[in-house]
Amino acid sequence: MMAPRHSPRATSAITKAFLAVSISFLGLQLPAGAQVDASSPVAQIDALNGTFGKHDGKRASHAKGFCAQGDFTPAAKLDTFVKSPLFSQKKMDATVRFSIGGGNPGASDKSRSVRGLGARISGGGETYDLVLISEPVFFASTPESFVSFLQARVPDPATKKPDPAKVAAHNAKYPEAKNQPALLASHPAPYSYATTPYYSTNAFIFKAANKTEQHARIVVEPAAGTRYLTEQEEQSLPDLFLENELNSRLAAATAEFTIYAQLPAPGDSLTDSSQPWQGSQRVALGKLRVLNVAPQSTCDGLVFMPVTLPSGITPSDDSILKARAPAYAVSLGRRSN
Repeated sequence: MMAPRHSPRATSAITKAFLAVSISFLGLQLPAGAQVDASSPVAQIDALNGTFGKHDGKRASHAKGFCAQGDFTPAAKLDTFVKSPLFSQKKMDATVRFSIGGGNPGASDKSRSVRGLGARISGGGETYDLVLISEPVFFASTPESFVSFLQARVPDPATKKPDPAKVAAHNAKYPEAKNQPALLASHPAPYSYATTPYYSTNAFIFKAANKTEQHARIVVEPAAGTRYLTEQEEQSLPDLFLENELNSRLAAATAEFTIYAQLPAPGDSLTDSSQPWQGSQRVALGKLRVLNVAPQSTCDGLVFMPVTLPSGITPSDDSILKARAPAYAVSLGRRSN
């Protein structure tokens, strides 16, 4: 049986109530004149706003995007890998948001930046948020590196571009900062949201019915295969084409993805999302289908939280993963005011 859909207004109210408690609990309301720690959630959102500007009602990161509706069918006999009521359901509704990385709501769909896939799946009394990007590594390994990366890319008032010297200084201090940009520069932008793989970059801990635990990262593979823009398409397509492309695709058939838990190979970091994995075995968790593009209100009030997890999955000891929920709370608070 399909899980009941929540109205956008109800979902928004639930999200805001949860984050209001998070903000209070985490001490994110700073007194006037207080100094902001350089790696704090407030500093992280300040860095995003400083680089991309503030845009009323928009997310600080992945500001440009649109919503879709779909469903998720878990793979069979997952108890030997992860024990959870959610994965025992036959099929559940999924609310999906596709997006372009960064805080610029006017970014070109042809930009060589990451694409994002956020998905909320609910069933069996549990909720699972997937927060994924189109490259297998993140651009920072710690909150300090995250803030420094963005501060180094604040446009110079004269040139309107980042200062190369500041970027070089950041890269010298945080060499991991080169990993994601190198991958993005190695290929054009995706042709479609349905023709790019997506990755969690963070690792999570999966507990089986027999209590054994394994670390894994999430990898999502598109059924349509991976396809990037050709040189001619990069030149000829408009800056806004991805939503129309997906609408046309969905008019003919659903867009489908397989969600995997990627196990680490020896030596793969379990706590540093900026480092690529060699990886070993994959465990299929299920199929995600995108059925239709939905009204913007469907997920405007949603915050996809990577630590909103069903029983059987817990966060790894990754400082970036730990920092994300409170930073998202700050971001929501700013766009809600």
